[in-house]
Amino acid sequence: MKRILISVFVMMFIFRGTRAQTVTQPEDRISVIEGAPVQVKCNYSYSWSSTLFWYVQYPKQGLQLLLKHTSAESIKGFTANLNNDEGSFHLKKPSAQEEDSAMYYCALSDT
Repeated sequence: MKRILISVFVMMFIFRGTRAQTVTQPEDRISVIEGAPVQVKCNYSYSWSSTLFWYVQYPKQGLQLLLKHTSAESIKGFTANLNNDEGSFHLKKPSAQEEDSAMYYCALSDT
């Protein structure tokens, strides 16, 4: 079994002035065994109607939208469920693959 390194980075978009909004990702790197489940954590707080996103950047490629909280679809096996009670939008995949090695960005927008 190969080890897979998943890197994470926090990105926050605020388009309509400043509000009390934060997005945090507790881990900066995650290492998992290929085929094992993976979870990339994203915690947030906000005081306005906001939208949460997951972006991915594969090596030598540009930033791509992966998931938006208003969409319940699974993209490349990834899902993310918005939990307002916990303030979380964790990205999950039941079986990590080598091609999942990338930078993952949690983002928040108030639009």
